[in-house]
Amino acid sequence: MVARANDSLLLVCKYLIIAIVAALAAILISAVFYRYALNNAIAWSEEGSKYLMVWLTFLGAPIALRHAGHINIDLVVKLFPPRGRQVFYLIIHLIIIATMGILLWKGVVFSQMGARQVASSFNFSMVWMYVAVPIGSALTCLVALEHVLRSICGIAEPAQGLTEDHTAFVDEVRE
Repeated sequence: MVARANDSLLLVCKYLIIAIVAALAAILISAVFYRYALNNAIAWSEEGSKYLMVWLTFLGAPIALRHAGHINIDLVVKLFPPRGRQVFYLIIHLIIIATMGILLWKGVVFSQMGARQVASSFNFSMVWMYVAVPIGSALTCLVALEHVLRSICGIAEPAQGLTEDHTAFVDEVRE
């Protein structure tokens, strides 16, 4: 059930990331053109790009976690037998849930403070930028929860457990 919810949520994230990357490309190409060809800089391009990069990071992190796309050193993990790997994955993902829980909590507090601030180049509340932190943290928690459940299943039956198979991620990227 968690996996199905994550499928839907991460599909939305995937398309939002595509839109953000397209917007970043358009903004940055326009900024360079205006600055160097027209000698008239776009005042908000740098700030807008920074805000989009924050959203890109927090929407991309759960996708990378789900497909084991984060940088890791798996040399030690490969030394364990299959059940030991599942215990290791369980511990790692419980730590991720705890860390993202703290980030979620602090992100909500920070977003509430940001509601009183206004962006310097735009006329909108900074809450729209700061809320990326709790949203991304919550999504990452859901993915880590899915991995915890798969690891628990994998302790009993390693073939049903969590694996770091990158071919599914490569196939998804090609779609």
